[in-house]
Amino acid sequence: MKERGPTGEETSSLIVFVGRSNVGKSSIIRALTGKKVVVGKRPGSTRWEQMIEMGSFTIVDIPGFGFMAGQSKTKIEETKTHIIQSLENWSSRILLSVLIIDISLFRELHDRWSSRGEIPVDVEFYSFLCEISPRVIVVANKADKLKSSRVQSELDFFIQLLRESVIDREPTVIATDALKKKGVSLLRDLIDEILKEENLEPPRWALT
Repeated sequence: MKERGPTGEETSSLIVFVGRSNVGKSSIIRALTGKKVVVGKRPGSTRWEQMIEMGSFTIVDIPGFGFMAGQSKTKIEETKTHIIQSLENWSSRILLSVLIIDISLFRELHDRWSSRGEIPVDVEFYSFLCEISPRVIVVANKADKLKSSRVQSELDFFIQLLRESVIDREPTVIATDALKKKGVSLLRDLIDEILKEENLEPPRWALT
């Protein structure tokens, strides 16, 4: 599915990957595609969108939002505003949004935001993506950092909050460990199903 841009050129469909800084977003893209994307240990390593052409569509690695090392609050807010504006401008081309979160830290962050009477940013961004994107997959990364006995309860807690934030859409959530590529094949399979629904050719992924 390709559209025409303002000057008549063809524009490909987009699959956008978004998430807070340092949740493993670029690592998941690299595990899927085998492409070299900027991956760093410091929060905010990815500062600008990175476009990865995949044949029938384009993957977009969106800069991480939230805390960024060495950046002022003003700069952080400017980055968040830029991300939102970019996604809104691309909304007609977005085929799928993939929101990556750090499930090992989510409850702690939730409690911190809730104590201030605020909606956790991961949940807020999920709601926003559901408004502009026909499909949203949430990747609960870093599940390996939780004790195995806690993984399901943390996922259930998180999923319930997503259900409450968007009541007319059942969340699709995948638990992963990007560094060991655990769970990433399920994300690949879901993306392939969506591409086939849209009569788009699935690419040759790095995962076998």
